[in-house]
Amino acid sequence: MAKISLQNLGCSKNLIDGERILNLLVSGGHQLTEDCKVADIIIVNTCAFIKEAQEEAIETILEMGSFRTGGKCSKLVVSGCFSQRFREQVAREFPEVDLWAGVEDWEKVLSPLLEKPSEASFKRQLYEPVATQHLKIAEGCSHRCSFCVIPSIRGNYKSREPQSIIQEAKWLYEMGTRELIIVAQDTSFYGKDKGSTLVDLLQKLLKETDFPWIRMMYLHPQYVTDELLELVAGESRICSYFDIPLQHISDPILKSMNRKPLSKDLYRLVKRIRNTVPQAGIRSSFILGYPGESDKEYNELVDFIEFAQFDKLGVFPFSPEEGTEANRLKPRPDTSIAQKRCEELMTIQRDISRELLEARIGTEMEIIIDRISDDPDFNYEARTRLDAPEVDGTVFISSGSFEPGSIVTAKIIGAADYDLYAEVIK
Repeated sequence: MAKISLQNLGCSKNLIDGERILNLLVSGGHQLTEDCKVADIIIVNTCAFIKEAQEEAIETILEMGSFRTGGKCSKLVVSGCFSQRFREQVAREFPEVDLWAGVEDWEKVLSPLLEKPSEASFKRQLYEPVATQHLKIAEGCSHRCSFCVIPSIRGNYKSREPQSIIQEAKWLYEMGTRELIIVAQDTSFYGKDKGSTLVDLLQKLLKETDFPWIRMMYLHPQYVTDELLELVAGESRICSYFDIPLQHISDPILKSMNRKPLSKDLYRLVKRIRNTVPQAGIRSSFILGYPGESDKEYNELVDFIEFAQFDKLGVFPFSPEEGTEANRLKPRPDTSIAQKRCEELMTIQRDISRELLEARIGTEMEIIIDRISDDPDFNYEARTRLDAPEVDGTVFISSGSFEPGSIVTAKIIGAADYDLYAEVIK
């Protein structure tokens, strides 16, 4: 029996892959450890979406490699997107790595490490908090955004069979999950390769499971249908939360990005959401400094941010990725200009966020308790239905006694730029 340690990098979708890798090894006869110093096998599950993720992957591989040469580790394994994308080019540069596992062949690559036979399974070694878990409903992406490498790494979109998803969802509920977050590269595209829809899947989840909160993330604006909006408006168990990365608002930039719909319909989309689901929280993200973005295109985006009044917002400077169409485009704004624009937009968004949150003071909201707070001034940290874990705001609670995963009603008594303060009333 070997001791296994996992270093998991990247997004929630990658975290799920890492948890499945651990389950394979544990069910194959090994045990887990968080201490790399005593691990016999160390796995680095990597991301390669942008340059910074690639750099983090390399740094982590080198760091873990020190345990291969100067510690107990006898096997260093690199899995995930970085391995899938670069293993043929970089394998010789990392002699300390024993095995390179891609996103599709990791079960085959890791099978020689098993002490006993182990069947592939949707089951995972869940990270805390168990009460909030992601469930991946598809793999790959069939869009061809000019800046994105995901299709070249993970292939075209492949929806999972509904009953497989339901089976995993039921297992997660049995394990203690109460907030189910369904994810994919494009969650809203689900089923289109199989003659089904995301609405069909959500209705199955509502009928066949008992999750009090179901959250969607990573929706493509082209596939946020009226049917989906009406389902969210009418079903209290589906969080009225729309995470829709729009990337830009200027038509020339959107066309260059190979993104649809264009500006006019994106304005309409925001209005459709607000009109159909008045209580909705909308999160979006944008790329600044994309090739061809002048002050004119940037100012269009500023106007749109002020119009949309997004509840949550993320902005990122353009990252030119080898192998993408956007990597060849010119002219490209200077990196310092892109960063300055990011900072300016987030200043605008900070004021919008604070105004929206201050308007909630005095209202009652359902919240989920995430954890005991590290801040000595508060007892617990929680979230509303309008806040996803890790990326959105926190509700700070200063009294009471709760188990993580408890869903309670709280009265909002204060607000900051991105966070709320509340007292539980029931």
